Amino acid sequence: MLSIEEKSHFLRDVSAFESLSKEQIKVLAGICEDLTFEAGSQIFKQGDVGASLYIVVDGLVGIEREVTDETDTVSLTMVKPHQYFGEMSLFYDAPRSITTTAIKDTMTLRIRREAFVDFARQYPDLLIELNQVLSQRLVEAYDKISEVTRNRKPRELRKLYDKLDF
Repeated sequence: MLSIEEKSHFLRDVSAFESLSKEQIKVLAGICEDLTFEAGSQIFKQGDVGASLYIVVDGLVGIEREVTDETDTVSLTMVKPHQYFGEMSLFYDAPRSITTTAIKDTMTLRIRREAFVDFARQYPDLLIELNQVLSQRLVEAYDKISEVTRNRKPRELRKLYDKLDF
């Protein structure tokens, strides 16, 4: 289990929290829970109810998305120390859109939505940072959709865009 000081020291090197003061980082560290996951274990599954952000302290987490059914998945990315995942669930009350699995033994810090909302009300600058990250990830998703659908017929492409919920 990490102390508040250890969590604070670690959180200073997470890009989304760089603009926070030392005092704000200490408050944030106080709402973080440390969790460990053995290699191969799922952290959460696509479709689960989500309400937490996870920050990788040590280890590696794989991100996948089911595309048709439980037998067809696409590997999206790997999350390394000082990176995070699950941030959409802090803002969007919907089932998880991805499955996350510990690739090797992994330690994370978890921030629950309720605690995050209280923190964000005190320190709204954090919302600007996270909004930038979410926007960047949305642009990357659009780029991937464009690349995958480049060779499809316009009608098929329109159907895919219609499925996007803005």
